[in-house]
Amino acid sequence: METGERRAGRGWVLGGAVLVAAWLAGGRLPSFAGVTYAVVIAIGAVAVAAAFWPRADRAPAAGGRLPGWVFWAVPAGAFGLVEVWALVVRDPAWPTFSDLMDPVLLAPEWRGLFWVAWLVTGWGLVRR
Repeated sequence: METGERRAGRGWVLGGAVLVAAWLAGGRLPSFAGVTYAVVIAIGAVAVAAAFWPRADRAPAAGGRLPGWVFWAVPAGAFGLVEVWALVVRDPAWPTFSDLMDPVLLAPEWRGLFWVAWLVTGWGLVRR
């Protein structure tokens, strides 16, 4: 039988590996390439599995509380609506978020850091 401490240690190692992979992939792979899409899907699948993996050290949520994924879906949905609106309008007064971030994300280190921040934020909101 595996102890909770050993399982938690393995979780930190897996989480660290996912974050390092995200930083490397986000900063070093070319944008809009097939290999980049494959790596993004693989890292995302591991991150989603880790976020939804049941924790042994925590009791089930009390009745009436919304699951953590709802807190992630609401801002992601709002962000998606703003992005779609900006793409449909195609007005320079309504730039997409990616247009605004292009100058910052040109540097590979910053692009990788934003990938990591995105994953950590999502994981934290889902695990909530």
